[in-house]
Amino acid sequence: MGRVSKDTLIDRSVRNIGEVHPAVKDKVLCIIERAYGEGINVQFSSGFRSSSEQQRLYNQGRATSGSVVTNAKPGQSVHNYGLAVDFFLTTYDGSSATWTVNKEWRRVAAIGKQLGFQWGGDWKTFRDYPHLDLAVGLTWRDLRDGDRPSDERLNKGVAQKGHAGYEVYTMQRQLKKAGYDLALDGIFGPGTDKILKKFQRDQGLEVDGFNGPATQAALQGATKRGDFSAADKEEENKVAENNHQPSKWAEEDWDEAVENGYFDGKRPKENISREESAIVVNRLRHNFLEIIKKNGETIKELKEEIEKQKK
Repeated sequence: MGRVSKDTLIDRSVRNIGEVHPAVKDKVLCIIERAYGEGINVQFSSGFRSSSEQQRLYNQGRATSGSVVTNAKPGQSVHNYGLAVDFFLTTYDGSSATWTVNKEWRRVAAIGKQLGFQWGGDWKTFRDYPHLDLAVGLTWRDLRDGDRPSDERLNKGVAQKGHAGYEVYTMQRQLKKAGYDLALDGIFGPGTDKILKKFQRDQGLEVDGFNGPATQAALQGATKRGDFSAADKEEENKVAENNHQPSKWAEEDWDEAVENGYFDGKRPKENISREESAIVVNRLRHNFLEIIKKNGETIKELKEEIEKQKK
């Protein structure tokens, strides 16, 4: 049997999450899209939760049979405000759910966090591994009183004005292929912002200047109106090559970091992941401890000299 289609995972998930906040829905689609491209089948099992549904879940393990699955009463869950979703992985053909929290599961959580979600697996108590929500910094009391996540949080992980990099370049290239005239420089400046908003207006989308999932889908499906010129192709090659080269001001530090084993020498302009951060921190720690070990006497002498200066 073949692999479950991405559209099937999307259809199931959209049906399951219900009336969540539009930004949550967009990010859910992004997660499915990105994970599927990495060979991971992820499906979302729940999203918006009514008061009656929350009460039913709260009663489980208390007033009704089963294990306790939540400590939140109606109104006390982020799900009640359409800002939370739960996910699981599926088998290759999509016929069964898998609940093992493995590297693929954590990768989905990492994608979610890149998009601004907080992951229940990071909580100190009552770790909720399927849980993702956008209520970062807000309590259920805040939500009950009408507070909502900032636009910055809701749009995190989405290309927007002020951003730069290969993701922006890809968007520019799609706009170019759709017939819009703009430079392919990987910089989301005023010109790109103006063109993207024009595209959104032409497509009947919300004109917000964010390259969210709805805009991405429209770009992917846009009709190509004309080929790239030779100059465009040359500019494209320069951007692609530049993405794999450190900036002039960072060359010396980058080369030294690579030489000392902190990075692999690839993708200098991409964001550093939590895993890569852990490698850098641990290697720095080991190096620092090695320096202390080899220079114990010198450090002792310095400490004694400092104490003398205090007297």
